[in-house]
Amino acid sequence: MHAELSDIERISNVPIRLAFIGLWCACDREGRFKWDARRLGVQILPYDNIDFEIILDILHENSFIEKYEVDGKTYGCVPSFHRHQVINNREQESYLPSYHQPDLFSSDLTRVNTGESTCDDACSGEGKGKEGRKGRGKEEIEMDLPFKSEKFAEAWDMWLGHRREKKKRLTKSTATMQLKAMEEIGEFRAIAMINYSIKNGWTGLFEDQSSNVTPIQRKPQTSDQYGI
Repeated sequence: MHAELSDIERISNVPIRLAFIGLWCACDREGRFKWDARRLGVQILPYDNIDFEIILDILHENSFIEKYEVDGKTYGCVPSFHRHQVINNREQESYLPSYHQPDLFSSDLTRVNTGESTCDDACSGEGKGKEGRKGRGKEEIEMDLPFKSEKFAEAWDMWLGHRREKKKRLTKSTATMQLKAMEEIGEFRAIAMINYSIKNGWTGLFEDQSSNVTPIQRKPQTSDQYGI
């Protein structure tokens, strides 16, 4: 299993690995599936009380699956499906449309506690600001940041910019999950995690585990330890 999936599961605290394995079984012979979170959740994790839409968003944000729309209907696919699956020739042909277009579900995220907003290259020059965004057909989502310092706000803006460069804009559910996880570990570690993830070119947030090694606590030796 991909090592990054294990890291994502540890940070998100949702059963990403099991869900991804089950999703492969829900795909047709071309690695495609209908983007129906409720049906997939019942089929793959029937006894887990979790919104499967969150799992799909996480897998999409981290490039394990793609999301696309054809004729007003939403589908998904596993890009690496054919690299790992041997297809039985007797299996039914896929009747789902293929993935052949860019991500249609991107959203801009605005941090509300500073009054400043993020904006992609399409907002530069003419049509700048909200009108420019509306012209692109994108929804502006407001997000509350867990820390009020400008230093964290700048780090979060860098993270949003990094995701835009990777063409993997955050969905509201994933952004909410990431901000909640960073609130739990504190501002200093959260900023370090953002910088570390950007430095490594990742689309998910991961801490540098080498900097979080807990030193071994040795108990003081006493004369009783050497008694017979």
